[in-house]
Amino acid sequence: MLRIDRNQKSLTPMTNQSLSEAGLTERYDLQQLIRQNAEAFFAEMGEKLLLVGEEVCPTDVVDDRIDLLSVDKDAAAVIIEIKRGNDRLQLLQALSYAAMVSKWEPQQLIDGLSILSGVSAEEAQEQIEEFLDTDMSALNQRQRIVLLAEAFDFEVLATAEWLSEQYDLDIRCYQLKLAADSKLEYLSCTCIYPAPELREYAKRRSRRGKSRKRWSDWEAALVTIVNAALKAFFLAEVNSGCENNLNRRTLVYRLAGKRRFSVRARKNKAYVWQRGRFADDLSLWRKKLGPELEIEQVDDDRCLRFYMTTEEDFQQFKQCIVSELAQVEFISADSLEDIPQRD
Repeated sequence: MLRIDRNQKSLTPMTNQSLSEAGLTERYDLQQLIRQNAEAFFAEMGEKLLLVGEEVCPTDVVDDRIDLLSVDKDAAAVIIEIKRGNDRLQLLQALSYAAMVSKWEPQQLIDGLSILSGVSAEEAQEQIEEFLDTDMSALNQRQRIVLLAEAFDFEVLATAEWLSEQYDLDIRCYQLKLAADSKLEYLSCTCIYPAPELREYAKRRSRRGKSRKRWSDWEAALVTIVNAALKAFFLAEVNSGCENNLNRRTLVYRLAGKRRFSVRARKNKAYVWQRGRFADDLSLWRKKLGPELEIEQVDDDRCLRFYMTTEEDFQQFKQCIVSELAQVEFISADSLEDIPQRD
């Protein structure tokens, strides 16, 4: 790394030190620096990750700990292992952790963030929901590995390449480098495997071998919809500025700043997910959308899901969102048993 002096038009080499020479340890320095500055560090990596755990025990059977545990935008669990110097066993260690985490229920990741951030499990779930570009149902359906080290043995890189190409495992190796001038220290993090072009290719392949269906606009996205009322509702909402996700054909509705309803377009009907509960919500929706409404309590009764098909359904739903539910108080999971439900 060279320091630029624009006035003198000079380039001055900075001092390069190993992490050990600089007295930086894996756990008490590197790990804590990343832990306390996760957003900045992940941006330096070029990754969009949400940190959900530190020193995480992957199973009760072993005493080992995962250095850092995150989730990515596609809801994959990301195992991050940090090494000062190099260690040919780093990949094996991370693989074993990924195998153990693959057995986890999504709630374990939610609980991990709850502990890490000091918030309730419900608040942690909301943070993850807001971060993801997909549904919570996809959480931990896949696992990824990120290795951070000053150097990598040939065996590690060769094995990472083999596992990625032959078994579609998403493994990334980032090299850490330390530089210093007379006053400050600088840490860089560069991906040395895979190359940027291969990362995009691996990302497409990792989605269970299927590329996501994408559309250029909402007109194209709704071409296959056979329910005219559903199609008209979606187009009207999008044109009026409703928050939406085109790739998932979903409308998003927030109350008091929190995402409370997601409405996804299916071929014949709209699939609605209500995040959180409020008093008499079951009876309200049956009153508005009809007594035969197919409605279900899900996620340990913390959410509801139901379907809409008719023009009247969509009108009643929108009216509830803008009027009756505008000031409604959503309740925590811990208080559900105390809330009356007349169903």
